[in-house]
Amino acid sequence: MAVVSTVAATAIPGQAASGHSAPKVSPTAVVVANDLHNPRSLRVQADGSLLVGEAGSSSASCTPPAEAGRNRCLGFTGSLYRVEGSSKRRVVTGLPSEQINQNYGTSVLTRMAGVVQGEYAGNGSYRVSYGLSGVPADRAALGAGSGPLGTLSTSKGKVLGDLAQHELAHNPDAGNPGVTEVFSNPWAFAKDGADFLVTDAGANDLIRVHPDGTTETVFAFPTNTRTSDNTPQQAVPTGVVRGRDGAFYIADMGGMNLGLSRIWRYVPGSAPTVFLTGLTDVIDLAVAPNGDLIALSIGSGPSDNWGPGTLTRINPRTREATRIPTQTELTEPTGLAVTAKGDIYVTNNTQSDSAGELLKFPAV
Repeated sequence: MAVVSTVAATAIPGQAASGHSAPKVSPTAVVVANDLHNPRSLRVQADGSLLVGEAGSSSASCTPPAEAGRNRCLGFTGSLYRVEGSSKRRVVTGLPSEQINQNYGTSVLTRMAGVVQGEYAGNGSYRVSYGLSGVPADRAALGAGSGPLGTLSTSKGKVLGDLAQHELAHNPDAGNPGVTEVFSNPWAFAKDGADFLVTDAGANDLIRVHPDGTTETVFAFPTNTRTSDNTPQQAVPTGVVRGRDGAFYIADMGGMNLGLSRIWRYVPGSAPTVFLTGLTDVIDLAVAPNGDLIALSIGSGPSDNWGPGTLTRINPRTREATRIPTQTELTEPTGLAVTAKGDIYVTNNTQSDSAGELLKFPAV
């Protein structure tokens, strides 16, 4: 398992420790919902409610290839799940979903792509980021209704920015060691004025989506290096959140290797810089009421044996990282949100068609 003490904690020059107290949360989680369909990201909305993106459910009729290879099937089981107090329901259903079956010759892996993150946009509409794991041709081959996959779109089907097309046209990380294909899998987004910043975990970049639908490369994340064999590891950028200082913080998974995750700090108008290193498999970020960053790791080990997920608190002034104890085991957690009270919410069991969970670690 990764050890928190391995995290780099070098203080920012000229800044002293914040002196603020770190809010505590219960190590035991409360299960808020337990019937989620491959839940992904999780965000607090402007009205205080929580919105969970559900990638959808697999179908038994979408069978894996008989021999080594991959096939894909289009469905419409994606949804947005809203929690407000005791009220819990799906506010949008029927969104595009993609079942990907991979036959490795000795084993078969099935996973879902589609809805990742949602945000209420007003007038009964939501903004949604959709994964794809491919290129526009893969999307087109799925057939009618697949258009939102690989994009930032509205829940009513309007494409706000086509990240898969951006990758096909520009492939910004093409010069990075270890990058061998054109590949897009959009993940999280955050608003920046009239624009949106979107991470593409497959393309290894941060993309700015303008109001007219045009896209612009902000940054291509450089590969990391696995020290054990000096092998290049793709960045895999995931969560993005605006900090209390106005800067954006972006996590990368460091190729899903022990200790290789990085958290980047981006001030619009300048290039992103590495803010923190040494964590493992960071997949989402949130901001606590006192301004601390909270990082969610999908696992604590390498990609072939992820192990339990973890939560880490990061002081943004000193960069000191401290593991948050969780007696409730986190199994492939993916989404993270922190409320104004300091309650921490996590989506858990996120590779499950019907047993995904929304957990709450209450502030104490």
